[in-house]
Amino acid sequence: MNVSEALEARRSIRYFEDKQVPEETLRAIVKDAQWAPSWANAQPWKVYIATGDLARKIRESHLQNAQRGLRGRSDIETGHRTDWGRKAYNNMGHWSDDLQGYLGMSVREFPMSQAELFDAPAIAYLTMHQDSPEWSIYDMGAFGQSLMLAAKERGVDSMAAYEIVKYPEAIRKFLPIPQDEAIVMGIALGYADGRKINGFRSDREPLENVLTIANK
Repeated sequence: MNVSEALEARRSIRYFEDKQVPEETLRAIVKDAQWAPSWANAQPWKVYIATGDLARKIRESHLQNAQRGLRGRSDIETGHRTDWGRKAYNNMGHWSDDLQGYLGMSVREFPMSQAELFDAPAIAYLTMHQDSPEWSIYDMGAFGQSLMLAAKERGVDSMAAYEIVKYPEAIRKFLPIPQDEAIVMGIALGYADGRKINGFRSDREPLENVLTIANK
């Protein structure tokens, strides 16, 4: 699978099979992702991956917090979708309408998949030092996308979601992530199951709405 094929094939998977991703596969995925570009080769990222029984405990803890209605307090401050600007806000609304229309009577699968952390057999947490400059977010985004593409090339599906990093202090009870590292991204890894929600494919804007090429 080449990069173009991997980009098109990758999609957000919201429920995974009860099948473990081999450790050697996880190591290979992260090793490939390390080729992502970063400012002056800063490579600000670190990766912590929970698998097996530990991943199950994290999922159970998250579900309990979600069922209690515990408010998320991620290390990176979040905002409302209205803070993103009109273009992004409209795209979010279009995506939400499309998803609800696609799921129909199965629409409850969406919030439940989040509360259950997608039943992910492997959960990757991407961190960087709390004192990292804002520009490091660009590096982390490039690394996260590279990780998901490397996973897809090896037949491993993924889901990047705020939900995964919603309760950072709960995560630190299970993984040795120090307080001076911000938990920036969470990526669920595994193999897609057959539920309807995994068949959803979001669209993309027409190229002419995104691209400007100037030569004068």
